[in-house]
Amino acid sequence: MSAIKNWMFHPDPVLSRLSRSLIERRLLKVKQQAEPFGTSVIEELRNKISHQLGISHEEAAYFAFGGETANTTYDPSDERINILFKDGSVKDISQVDNALIHQTLSSPVKKFYICYYSSEI
Repeated sequence: MSAIKNWMFHPDPVLSRLSRSLIERRLLKVKQQAEPFGTSVIEELRNKISHQLGISHEEAAYFAFGGETANTTYDPSDERINILFKDGSVKDISQVDNALIHQTLSSPVKKFYICYYSSEI
C-alpha cells in the first residue's frame, strides 16, 4: 500500500493515475453481458479516455479493456456435494432427480466484460 501511495506521484502518467484511482477508490467501471463486446466499443472508450487524460492510444489500453470470464456453480470432478437421504443412502447432488437441482449446475456460465476508466465520479 505504501508503494501505491508513492506511485501516485510517479512521472509515468499511467502508473500515477491508476495508483491515485486505487487510493481514492475511483475504481474502473465494469459492464457484463452474455454476448462479446465489439472491438469498436473498446476502441471508442480508449479514444475517449486518451483524449480526456491526454495520453497515447496505447497507454489508454490500461484504462479500457475487455475479456471473458466463466463460472461453474458445481464441478463434479473437482468437488463433491453429497445428499443424505432418510433411508440412509448417500448420493451425489448431480445424481439426485429433483426439480430444484439440474444438470446445468455443472455447466459453466460464460460472461463477457469490459472495464473502463470513468472520470465522472
